[in-house]
Amino acid sequence: MKNTIIKLVSVALLLGLTACQEKLDNDNNNSLENLSAVYMNDSNASVSFAKSTESGSTKFEVRMSNLRDRKETITIAATDFFAEYNEKNTTTYKMLPASEYELYEEGNTANKSTNGTLSITLKPGQASVQVGVKVRPLNEDIYPMGIKYAIPLRIVSSSLPILSNKDVVVTLSRPFKTSVALIKQGYALGVKMADNIKGSDEFTVQGMFLFKKEFHAYNGRNVNMSLFQGEMLPYTRIDAGKIQVKNGGGDSPDDWAYSDDIAIEKWVQITFTYKDSFLKLYINGKLIKTYQRPSLKVSPGMRINIENAQTSYTTDRYLREFRVWNRVLTDAEIVDGLYLPADPDNRGLVVYLPINKKEGFKDMSKYNNTTIYRKGTSNSPYGVQDGDNYVKDIEEGTFTPTVEWKENIKFPAVGLETEE
Repeated sequence: MKNTIIKLVSVALLLGLTACQEKLDNDNNNSLENLSAVYMNDSNASVSFAKSTESGSTKFEVRMSNLRDRKETITIAATDFFAEYNEKNTTTYKMLPASEYELYEEGNTANKSTNGTLSITLKPGQASVQVGVKVRPLNEDIYPMGIKYAIPLRIVSSSLPILSNKDVVVTLSRPFKTSVALIKQGYALGVKMADNIKGSDEFTVQGMFLFKKEFHAYNGRNVNMSLFQGEMLPYTRIDAGKIQVKNGGGDSPDDWAYSDDIAIEKWVQITFTYKDSFLKLYINGKLIKTYQRPSLKVSPGMRINIENAQTSYTTDRYLREFRVWNRVLTDAEIVDGLYLPADPDNRGLVVYLPINKKEGFKDMSKYNNTTIYRKGTSNSPYGVQDGDNYVKDIEEGTFTPTVEWKENIKFPAVGLETEE
């Protein structure tokens, strides 16, 4: 009898444990299923335009973390989160109005929207969906090239939980046409900074150049063309494939930095940033070399000669977009502004010469900076021409007739490309 009771109890316990395990298994399966959530697979996408008169498009992916055996709905909407995003990423994006683009579901062209909101459905067993963005050609008078327009999109609702990576920023790689100035050998520009700018022990200085014929050798061998002269920078020399930043009066192999982007008939943006004695050189947005040069600064009233003007030291070149900030731009900011005009309201921008036919050589910053026009005094393209006797300031009316304007120049581009 005793053995029978023990057996019955054992069977009951076994049945109870089995039932508990089945319940646990079911609960675990339900928990795993409940972990399904939706998210943006990418945080950035970029719209490219073949021409300024044509639409551009891109796409991004919305995903689900685990497959489901039923339909799930997701709604995406334009949401202006740029205040927080710009502060975090040191960017200056502004929201493009929804009237300028269309959202659509890839593979389901009937599902599209022009109000900045799109609802999509994931079918049973479907893990992701591609969302397309088509942007209309943008009028530059309404949407200036100097302002970085973008589309901030967010997953705003879903039948499943939404993960933290719920946003995507759709940037615009806008084709850009402008006019550029061909400045002749023996002529150059400078800027006298206004007295009311805020001085700084850190700065960024940029210019974009295309050397037309040669890097002129004043003695048949050596080039002595200098950029960004003044107390802001040490003396520099630029030659094919290389640039020198001197350290005092002598020359050292360590002064030179090398880049194939410094070449005849190629656009090159040259950027220097300075902070805590470290002077960084960027060529076309890439960090090439870091120098240590103490005691550099931006000061109210200081003068910057964008290039030297001596006849034997200069060469014919195109010039555009000369800029000075009293702060260090981040690497992302340098790349972001590689060829597009700057926003005059950009934080810390204290000098801005777009240099185009419409504005001429006017400073377009918030400050009353003065453009300086310069000329080499020698008629000879050869020989040593050091010293103030070989260069003088001239009137704008004397300088501008020597300039040739080239219109409908297309960017981004490697060389001098036109688009009618």
